[in-house]
Amino acid sequence: MKNIIIYEDSNFENLAPFSINHASFELKCGIFSNLDRIIKYYNNSNIILIVRQELENLIKERYSNHEVNPKKIPPGICINGALIFDKDNIDTSFKKPIKYKEKIVGFNLIDKLDIDEFQNYLHNIANGVDKDVLCINYLWECIDLFHSIIKLDIDYYIDKNQLIKSKDVFFVNEKNIYINNSVNIEPGCIIDATNGPIVINKNVVIQSGSIIKGPSFIDVNSTISNGAKLKGNVLIGETCKVGGEITDTIFHGYSNKVHDGFLGHSYVGEWVNLGANTNNSNLKNNYSTIKFKFPNKSLNTNRTFLGVMIGDFTRTGISTMINTGSYFGLGANIFGGDFQNKFIDSFAWGKESKVDFEKFIDTLKIMKKRRSKKLTKTEVQFLKKLYDKINL
Repeated sequence: MKNIIIYEDSNFENLAPFSINHASFELKCGIFSNLDRIIKYYNNSNIILIVRQELENLIKERYSNHEVNPKKIPPGICINGALIFDKDNIDTSFKKPIKYKEKIVGFNLIDKLDIDEFQNYLHNIANGVDKDVLCINYLWECIDLFHSIIKLDIDYYIDKNQLIKSKDVFFVNEKNIYINNSVNIEPGCIIDATNGPIVINKNVVIQSGSIIKGPSFIDVNSTISNGAKLKGNVLIGETCKVGGEITDTIFHGYSNKVHDGFLGHSYVGEWVNLGANTNNSNLKNNYSTIKFKFPNKSLNTNRTFLGVMIGDFTRTGISTMINTGSYFGLGANIFGGDFQNKFIDSFAWGKESKVDFEKFIDTLKIMKKRRSKKLTKTEVQFLKKLYDKINL
């Protein structure tokens, strides 16, 4: 059986706040995560995941079918987790190492290797072949690439099922619309695939008066609220509830933005809740490029459009105003008048305090129970270690 080794590299800090508790291969851009796309191609292979030590127990719990951080890494095909796998654009046997901007993103490991030596081995690989591949360096690149990657995923993996029409729903460019037969679209909705494909997965509910423009993907068990305006380049993860106006935004699973308010050019993690009338700016008044602050550095993104990057378990109060190019860490409770700070660290409570950890955990338990999920001991242990590191 072929070994497929999917690994993180040192760039994970540039994928924060999502990467605080996620590996790079869990990034979403298109219909699938980077990991899912690789597994679908290399089916019936032995999948091995290499991650930071602090994520090891979380990843083992999430992906119990795969081996995580074995002491010895066997010979096999090694793929950077930030790579968007496109079988038509790479030599899938990786006979020669593949480089992207001076970084190795795929190679064939010939000999068994100690896991402690793996990162050093990556830096010493020579003679890579430069390829015009897609590799995610920052979260906002997932938003930029969504239009092309959803087309890629449809071509590879989506059944071209015949659209079941409804006289109460207006479909535009039907050949570009893929809707599972279990989807409930209420009267008065417009599904418009003029500018890109629309894929709606199982058991989704589209409530009356909603407008969905492509490219868009809505995953299983999600609900689109009455009168929602999904204006294109939108990914809604599984079991989400969203409404209001959304454009150029990615939601991971179990996150909510049910009520009115604008969200644009943003990346939202899991179990996030945005209160009613939460709005973000995604364009500066003077049209200048946007600076973005990470916990340990700042950079000029050279972008004119950028919203907010939000970590898991973060919540905003009603009528929260979010600045252009904002960073909201994990587990923050954000509220208060006027625009919020552009950088809000994990576990912030308002603008000057820190959340009470025990109350935070109690809230997570209630929140997950509402979706028939449980907060695990592994998650609590990870969150406690992270909480103790954060000084607010």
